[in-house]
Amino acid sequence: MILRERIAMLKRALTVPEYFRTAGFTPKGMGTPSILCPFHKEETPSCFLYPDHYHCYGCEEHGDIIDAHMKLNKVTFIKALEDLGRLAGINHSPEFRGPGGNSRIKTFQG
Repeated sequence: MILRERIAMLKRALTVPEYFRTAGFTPKGMGTPSILCPFHKEETPSCFLYPDHYHCYGCEEHGDIIDAHMKLNKVTFIKALEDLGRLAGINHSPEFRGPGGNSRIKTFQG
């Protein structure tokens, strides 16, 4: 399967609020949940968790679940895909394939 298809599958399987809950954060609020931003010190939640991305209006940090996992855990893109795949229950093939079906990135067998 092509890498971008795997990424899309992962993002469909796990929303940003779900990811932050599994990472130990407790989203608060009605409508769009918010948390204390893990990327800067604050006393009032300013990091809003949308289904497909997060955005902190205090420090302007933003991204998707892959970005969040990479930044919170200081891991590489590939490690983030592996970790999030496990978390979302996605069975990975032995390797991701780049455009055109060329083998690009080795991953784990789950």
